[in-house]
Amino acid sequence: MGEAAGPLPAGVNVHLVDQAAFDAVDTCVRHLASIVATSSLKAKIWRRYPNGAERHYAYACLERSSALGIIMRGGTPDITMRQHSLTKKERKAIASYLHRALRKALAHTWPTVRLVRSMALDETLYSSFVIERPGKEHPGKTPKRRQYVQVIGPRPRERITIPLSGVSRVSGNIRVVLDEGSTRAFIHVAYEIQPLPGPATGPDVAIDWGITEVCTDDSGIKHGASYGAILKRATEQRKRTGQVRNKLWAITKKDAGSKRAKRIAKYNLGTKKQARRRARTQAALQTVAGAAIKEVIYGEGNRTRARGKVPQLPAHRPRRVIVEDLAQLRGKAKSKKISRLCSSWARSENEERMAVHAYIGRSDVRVVSAAYTSQTCPDPHYGYVSQDNRSGDWFHCRNPYWECNRQGDADHVAAVNLKTRINDPEIHRFTPHIEVKKILDARFVCRRESRTKGGDASPASRGQRDATSTSGAQGASVDGAATAHGRTSIPRRSDPDVGGGTTTDLHRVRSIWRGPGRLSSARAKTKGVPSVPLQKFTEKQ
Repeated sequence: MGEAAGPLPAGVNVHLVDQAAFDAVDTCVRHLASIVATSSLKAKIWRRYPNGAERHYAYACLERSSALGIIMRGGTPDITMRQHSLTKKERKAIASYLHRALRKALAHTWPTVRLVRSMALDETLYSSFVIERPGKEHPGKTPKRRQYVQVIGPRPRERITIPLSGVSRVSGNIRVVLDEGSTRAFIHVAYEIQPLPGPATGPDVAIDWGITEVCTDDSGIKHGASYGAILKRATEQRKRTGQVRNKLWAITKKDAGSKRAKRIAKYNLGTKKQARRRARTQAALQTVAGAAIKEVIYGEGNRTRARGKVPQLPAHRPRRVIVEDLAQLRGKAKSKKISRLCSSWARSENEERMAVHAYIGRSDVRVVSAAYTSQTCPDPHYGYVSQDNRSGDWFHCRNPYWECNRQGDADHVAAVNLKTRINDPEIHRFTPHIEVKKILDARFVCRRESRTKGGDASPASRGQRDATSTSGAQGASVDGAATAHGRTSIPRRSDPDVGGGTTTDLHRVRSIWRGPGRLSSARAKTKGVPSVPLQKFTEKQ
């Protein structure tokens, strides 16, 4: 093993210098990937280039680190595309646009490593061996074994021995990682993932990510129901701890230099206990999220619950997994409680786990736009969209034109809408949410006009069943404003914005139907004229 010479520090192994250079390149690549994700560059490309060949070339450049390096130097990457062909001038124009967009997104930032706690090693920089612990061997029992990894040290011909807690295969390139307290070392080993035999042939599954549970699929099943309880307990504990620490910080600033302030700073303002608590919370969240994602991907052949008793059949795995695009979800929420929950929400980690298990199960992951999926009525005959439809985790269709009255879990409704949006020719992944709202409103206006022209604008003309004889979440009651799920209220918005025209009549009356041919209440709205109070109607059962 040679030593570095020239401008490199003396006494440092050459292979170690090479691994450090590889780490530096990897840091630059990750920095560029984060810039591409946070700057919405893919969405800008989708809106700028309607041609499929131009989009394909631009996306291919973003996926290749070598192509990004050529673009940042002012060149044009030469990427072979079998199905699409572009001229040299067209490629140069796309590369020039990507160069300008990347320079603007970087904004003079540099890739940095805030805390150096790991190093990468190849096979020449470490060795692994297993020895049996000395002691009395009992007949019929396997002797205790201990595995060790020796890594290169700061001096020549001197290695550092690290004992491992278990026995496993350690080969290839590894990474040695120190924990935050620098009391333990972890050995990260990369293994090649082998997909399961046979492509997935099961039905498509759409999921809606959540903070009260890991996800909810389009059939209404909530996976990882204990996820929200762990998040809530951790955030409440962090809130209480932060409030007490702020008071202690104020005392140390007020009595700076005193014995009391020094004692508080030494014994009450440390971070070791917080780090251990945060590590336990992350481990619990990872366990729940991993089990939930396996339930979605492997279905009846889930290895976590079946423990090998149920075979992994291709029919158990969904052919496509439809997920929502949450790349633009950032910033503070209106509620501080929701902000604290979202700050501990491992959204990116769950998406990475989904991608890995989808690769193993040979399922295709499709990402669609999540705009207004939890505020749109999933019934194809209505499709009414309004923010009044959702209240917390509950969905209730407030359609003022027909008595839809669809109720259910908001996450379930969102998953159903995600599944139908995968085949939507107008709404794509990068369609702006304003355009999505216009498209949904235009569709609802078309349905309303078609029903009005056809003479079935009211539930009675459509042959709707009596609400009193309908059971379940779809049924409405004529007794006041009560339903099977409790009392309901009139929509907060008296004039919903459905994207239609304007009304020129002085008096505009809005009717709400509570049964076949029954007018339960009416409200007149005029400019400068007080609204007519709601009239209560009673009906004989």
